[in-house]
Amino acid sequence: FLFITNLAFSLETIINITLNAGTYRLIKDENAEEVKPDYEMDFETVADLEAHDKKIAQQLSGEGAVLLRNNGVLPLADKSKVSCFSQSSVDIVTCGGGSADIDCKGEENKLYEAFTASGLDVNRTLWDFYNTGAGKNYRRVTGNEDYAVNEVPVSLYTEEVKDSFQNYNGAAIVVVSRKGMEFMDMAMGNYVEGTNVLELNETEKAMMDMVKENFDDIVVILNTANPMELGFLDEYGVDACLWMGYAGQYGLNAVGDILVGKINPSGRLVDTFCYDNTTSPAAVGFYGQDFTNATAENTYVGKEPGWFYATLDGNKHYSTYQEGIYVGYRYYETRYEDFVLNRFGADSKQVGTTAGNTGATWDYSKEVAYAFGAGESYTTFEWSNFEVAPTADGKAYEVSVTVTNAGMVAGKEVVEVYFQAPYTAGGVEKSAVELCGFAKTDTLYPASEAGEGKPQSQTVKITVEKEEFTSYDEKGAKTYILDAGDYFITAAKNAHAAINNILMKKSAEGKATVDTARMYGTGDASFAATYTLSADDITYATSAQTNASITNRFEDTDGSSYGLNIKYLSRSNWVESWPDDPALTATNDMLKDLCIYDTYEANSDDKTEMPKMGQDGNMTLVMMKGKAFSDPDWQKLLDQVTFDEMSRLIALGYHNTAAMPSIAKPATLDDNGPQGFTQALSGVKTCRCAYTDENVMAATWNVELMEEVGKCIGNDMLSLSTEENRISGLYGPAMNTHRTPYGGRNFEYYSEDGYLAGKIAAAEVKGIQSKGIYVYIKHFALNDQETFCRCVSTFATEQSIREIYLKPFQTAVVEGDAHAVMNSFARFGCTWSGAHKGLLVDVLRGEWGFDGFVLTDYNMSVLVINCYSFDIISALLAGTDIYDCSSIGWYEMLQDYKKDARIVSAMRQATHRILYTVVNSAAMNGIAPTDKVIKIMPAWKAVVIVIDVLLVLATAAFTTKLVFNIVKRRKEKKEENQ
Repeated sequence: FLFITNLAFSLETIINITLNAGTYRLIKDENAEEVKPDYEMDFETVADLEAHDKKIAQQLSGEGAVLLRNNGVLPLADKSKVSCFSQSSVDIVTCGGGSADIDCKGEENKLYEAFTASGLDVNRTLWDFYNTGAGKNYRRVTGNEDYAVNEVPVSLYTEEVKDSFQNYNGAAIVVVSRKGMEFMDMAMGNYVEGTNVLELNETEKAMMDMVKENFDDIVVILNTANPMELGFLDEYGVDACLWMGYAGQYGLNAVGDILVGKINPSGRLVDTFCYDNTTSPAAVGFYGQDFTNATAENTYVGKEPGWFYATLDGNKHYSTYQEGIYVGYRYYETRYEDFVLNRFGADSKQVGTTAGNTGATWDYSKEVAYAFGAGESYTTFEWSNFEVAPTADGKAYEVSVTVTNAGMVAGKEVVEVYFQAPYTAGGVEKSAVELCGFAKTDTLYPASEAGEGKPQSQTVKITVEKEEFTSYDEKGAKTYILDAGDYFITAAKNAHAAINNILMKKSAEGKATVDTARMYGTGDASFAATYTLSADDITYATSAQTNASITNRFEDTDGSSYGLNIKYLSRSNWVESWPDDPALTATNDMLKDLCIYDTYEANSDDKTEMPKMGQDGNMTLVMMKGKAFSDPDWQKLLDQVTFDEMSRLIALGYHNTAAMPSIAKPATLDDNGPQGFTQALSGVKTCRCAYTDENVMAATWNVELMEEVGKCIGNDMLSLSTEENRISGLYGPAMNTHRTPYGGRNFEYYSEDGYLAGKIAAAEVKGIQSKGIYVYIKHFALNDQETFCRCVSTFATEQSIREIYLKPFQTAVVEGDAHAVMNSFARFGCTWSGAHKGLLVDVLRGEWGFDGFVLTDYNMSVLVINCYSFDIISALLAGTDIYDCSSIGWYEMLQDYKKDARIVSAMRQATHRILYTVVNSAAMNGIAPTDKVIKIMPAWKAVVIVIDVLLVLATAAFTTKLVFNIVKRRKEKKEENQ
């Protein structure tokens, strides 16, 4: 029991949170004036809040669902008799696995109830077959080794079930589901049921054969965050296909209403949907591999390797982002333009070609099923009056389009704006099209309904910053530049339509010879504008936020600094530069950077003065509310803080910031929330509302709605907060990149496109933080895979890092004013993100002006689980402030540096950043300047101590009794011998 006690005390933080155990008490000053909360819930009652949450959650699903195809089958007539197929129809994916997991399997999220409520007559016999009959034993299985869709074999369908098809043959609704998981990417190779998780397996195909034989009308619902390979839609004659993503708590209500036409779908894709997902250059070596010379001895650090080493510690793993900037549509649409212009070997079938592409050349139409940004509606929208004009200051362009509802039902339309920058072979890499603006219309009505308050048309105006046209030149100017030449701006309904518009504009202006026979689809030159710009490597070389110089910060990340020869994709030669998944050998310099644990050495020449600590004073944290970060009073306050308080705040930050009695700081509760606030990992199931996954959020293309979603989440957290458990921080939103469709956590991330992800994230961040909740945007950065995500060495070009992977974070900080950041497991080259000064000091704070604090991703330090890669000293010196850690190892390590002025100064700076964020949050609601905070012992700890004392006393009594008996026996024996 004493061992268990030691273990429990070392994990005190996580136990306190799991048991909802208080660690401090707020002592109110009875003589102080009552302090009103700075942040309050916007609703009088929790019931009112939950009703609003439900409304917004349904709107989110309704506007985020994407209608991919429809030959007129949808919407279904009221009271239509439908049969719902697949075991997933009774087991809808509501959210992904891991930190985002929320229990939302209640009655609100059963397909039968939702569809019935929408007016459909659902085949109950078939439903019962899946729910309580022979099909009940078939449910999807998730896990690294045994992932399975586990569809019900056709042989188990009884005659009764098959007979029911005739009575409910209005339409077959087939649900195709895939569930993503933390720590597990989707398999693009062999798995237990096939060779590719994102294609139909043989059991599903047999089910589709049965459906096709029995139904004239087939509707497929894609209940997945990862893009499925959609060749089966044509193979089985599917009439309509609706992508819904993950349902969240109320998503199925909206899906049912879409099917019957009560909601007109207006979502647009956030990813490119292909016939073969493995044709992407990013798919080459996606999962990563081990260094050729990796061993437990040379890539492991610290003590003896623990049993978690093989699965969690990635010092030996690496991943090469050889595709460069050509991620998602940036690859497919760029190669398409080069194919149409017959250049750079784009037509070669040697690389990036699906097995189904049987023609003589690479063929876009056989590679891409649905382009990024695509989506249909139940009505028809006509666009007119396309105009582009520079703003008066010359820093932006204003794009305007008039959208008119020319159909029969009301609906919303999305206007997408793309640009193309001039590309020269051998120069800076450029995508043929890049998203640079978008807007969603209000509800527009058909002519028959239009009138006062019901517009039929709307002129959409979108401002595109000229800065969006820049590219990062990592080799020449080493900053953001504009190349001289022609820049094209177009408004289009998706990325492919955009490049077609530009191609037609080039042809009309005689700027390119376009082989129209090679085009897929048609373009409209009248919806594209041309601007000729001069070269500029000065204007964007300085941060608009801080005036800091913008230059290379990641030269250690592409591998060249270690002498590695990694090939990166260039459109100047599609074949020769195609990724090759190189086998890398770690050099001695690389091994040194990989194994940073406990390598800090104090410098005797360091002139850093030891900060004051534990000074007497009457400053309390709440007194700093609203004051600038640089206000001199901060130094007075920080002088009062003790070394132990700083150590606990920094090293024991698992889902909390610790109480600090010296300055009357209460403890805070911070927890997960990509789909809404959840404490699932702590075993607490309380949740006001589970919203859709982030894919669906982005698929709304509606920043106003996303800001409202953010406010809902903020309100939810305020409603759950108490004086003893002050909820003030959210681990999310997450905004890594859908580098390929196989990312295990794609459901937690918005899109393959950084511009869209950033705008949606900034809106959500604004909404959440408006309620006093600081957000930890995560995972910063290059955390775009799961299988080998932990400390994987990631090699990428500086251009791709800045233009693709940092873009969403930059927008969330600069436009959304995010107050906190969670760094990633990933390494930039061989340097962990949490110890990379270029990332945290030069870019995040220096270029973007971030003044909040940085948290690590979850780790349990050097006790229980060996995570030596997250060296706390290296991290503090590089700009990381707090550890999402639930055991005492790092806390104990900090005690060794109590007399090191440099480390203590870094701890003080980290404490300053954390306190600055917390004091301006809902954590300080209702606290007066003269209130006090005192530490208390959690009840469970007191019980454990009492038990320990009783056990010690019992052991002592037993030992005393044993000794007494032994002495007595010896005495008696001695007397007998006499």
